Amino acid sequence: MTTTAIRTRICKYLDDHGTPYRVITHPAAASADEYHETLGTRYEQQAKSLFIRHKSGSDNGFAILALQAQKRADMQRVASLLGAREVRLATGEQLADATGCGFGELPPFGRLYGVRLVLDRDLLGEPEIFFNAGDLCTSIAMSPADLADLEQPLMY
Repeated sequence: MTTTAIRTRICKYLDDHGTPYRVITHPAAASADEYHETLGTRYEQQAKSLFIRHKSGSDNGFAILALQAQKRADMQRVASLLGAREVRLATGEQLADATGCGFGELPPFGRLYGVRLVLDRDLLGEPEIFFNAGDLCTSIAMSPADLADLEQPLMY
């Protein structure tokens, strides 16, 4: 899937649910530091999305963890929230196969990809959050409350 197709799919998902958002085009920003410099956002406003692989007995699957950019993932906490016995970061190949995205490109929309979203509750304290939308040169800005209403995430 091309980055344009992914971005179109994301915008259609938001439009179909009547969720307000803004699209921002910018120079490539792969890391939180580059994103901060390029867009001028605070790290607390940046929703970093991690594609997680989880195992629960015979049930294996994926989830997306979205947390503030300056934070590190607590995988034991994620496992507990998902009711999983084991969690780890998915591989780049698994990420691409399931979402069409590469590292740094994944938006925090679990339902769009048929997986659960685990959302850092501290993002809800921000009036607006920012994240890459299927490529490193396109971002979406939106209300974190609207994201939570749309996704009904597990709260981290």
